[in-house]
Amino acid sequence: MAAHFEKRLTETDTVGGLSLPIDWLRVLPPFELGSHEVKIYVSDGLEFWQFRCSTMRMGRSRKPFLQPEDWLKFVDHKGLQVGDKIILDSEPNEFIGGHFRIRVEPCR
Repeated sequence: MAAHFEKRLTETDTVGGLSLPIDWLRVLPPFELGSHEVKIYVSDGLEFWQFRCSTMRMGRSRKPFLQPEDWLKFVDHKGLQVGDKIILDSEPNEFIGGHFRIRVEPCR
């Protein structure tokens, strides 16, 4: 199942983790029993990035987010700033379960 997510980065996104929509739980790799974290590998067209995706409680549901330690390495490497847009796509892949791509559109 494919998914698409676009977001203009806020200050919180450039100094902390990146929240994903709740419906991304259906395209992320399965969380092991009792675990609230899974690793995903994302291509930006030049490099592969490893992000740890965790969930936080939002009332009765869980909301996924990319851990700051991994996400901020990407932010720093790309020189991302408030207002830049990130585009995250997933594509099904029968061999690895899913493939994730990220693109950046600077606001400058």
